[in-house]
Amino acid sequence: MDLYNFEKNSDNPLAKKQKLKLFLVFFFVSTLFWSVTKFSNNYSALVLFSVKYINVPELIVIQPQYKLIEGYVNTSGFQLFFYRFFRKTLNIDFSSAELNDGNGSISLVSLRRSLDDQIFGSFLSFENEKLFFDYSSYMTKKVPVKVDQNSEYNIASGFSSLQNSSFEPDSIYVSGPKSKLEDLDFIPVLIKLNGEISKNIEMTVRIQDNDSSLKFNPNNIVYRESIEKFTEQSFDINLKLINVPDSVKIKLFPKNVKLYSSFPFQFVNNINNEDFELIFDYLDTKNGKFQSIPVRLNKFPDFSKNIRWEPKTISYLVKK
Repeated sequence: MDLYNFEKNSDNPLAKKQKLKLFLVFFFVSTLFWSVTKFSNNYSALVLFSVKYINVPELIVIQPQYKLIEGYVNTSGFQLFFYRFFRKTLNIDFSSAELNDGNGSISLVSLRRSLDDQIFGSFLSFENEKLFFDYSSYMTKKVPVKVDQNSEYNIASGFSSLQNSSFEPDSIYVSGPKSKLEDLDFIPVLIKLNGEISKNIEMTVRIQDNDSSLKFNPNNIVYRESIEKFTEQSFDINLKLINVPDSVKIKLFPKNVKLYSSFPFQFVNNINNEDFELIFDYLDTKNGKFQSIPVRLNKFPDFSKNIRWEPKTISYLVKK
């Protein structure tokens, strides 16, 4: 089909579509050439760069006041586009820093050649010509480890812990800034286990490295906890009277208290009433001022758990 016939039959839908396609091709090509030409030109603009300090002595801790460099850069439009959407990190040589009793600064102007070598283009100027930071020397402190209160694990029904959990080692060495170590009394260790636990726990746990300025030695410790099958038993306990004057006689209502306790199944034949002691303390009555006072637990086996008794309070009669 020649051009004359194409124009003559331009009312034809097919001809209209071909004209639209031809127009779009020309538009795309011209836009592409325009964009390449524009982006190939050099421009000056403010660009943000992240900061990474290098050549820092091992015994020095840096706490930067500025974590970004804001500089006017002369570079191509392509690079400006890249820097705006993909922030580049620049290495800052710590050996050029000026240090003064815990405070330091680094002149960006003096590092301009080094910074130019790290980008495509060159720096024209900086919003802030110096990077300021605080620094301190590392110190080391021995700190105990404890189970984090946010630990998550479920002990199976009928089982319980003997409350003799331990870490090995029970303390670790922590190195870091003096300002942080002064208030560091313990290291919380997070324990997380899936499923229901029905046997002894022994696992290696890594110390959570949440603060990059702190270093731990060792990083891994062993956590152990004894898990035993427990059973519950009831006991009839005779209340023990204490601090009663010789001139006073006390009659209790009731005399006995029902006590319930859980303990490891292995001790079921070795525990009896005498292993527990509930007391009635006459001093709690304030010389007979109160009609009833609470019963207090004075003695129980170390491995007992979930101890409770009824009644919680006891009535009495005073005879003088």
